[in-house]
Order: sequence, then structure tokens, then C-alpha cells
Amino acid sequence: MVKEHHVRVYKSEENLAREDQLAYKIAKVAADPVAVTDDVTDMVINRIIDNASVAIASLNRAPIV
Repeated sequence: MVKEHHVRVYKSEENLAREDQLAYKIAKVAADPVAVTDDVTDMVINRIIDNASVAIASLNRAPIV
């Protein structure tokens, strides 16, 4: 089931409840204790390897100015 969340910018004087903040909702999903299949574990490992590879490759390049 897909939940739809409407996102908008709030002024600093507006008080948005923590439970209504997008970061809170993302963290709640990320911390959900669900069973992890072997396929999911493999995908997470692959993402970590990919991210590390990109980070290492970036060390060998000069910044573009």
C-alpha cells in the first residue's frame, strides 16, 4: 500500500507537529522492524559498494570550478 504525503514549505513562525514533518515520517519507515529477505540484504550491500566506489573515484578528481 502506498501512502501519499502532501509536502509544502512552512514559515518559521508556523509550528508543525513533529509527527507531521516529512523527516519524521521517513525515519519512522526506516526504523520499522520488518523481516529482511536475502534479496534485500544483497541490494543493500550492493548500494554500499556503489556509494563507496563513487566516493573513492571522487578522491582522484579535481573539483570543477
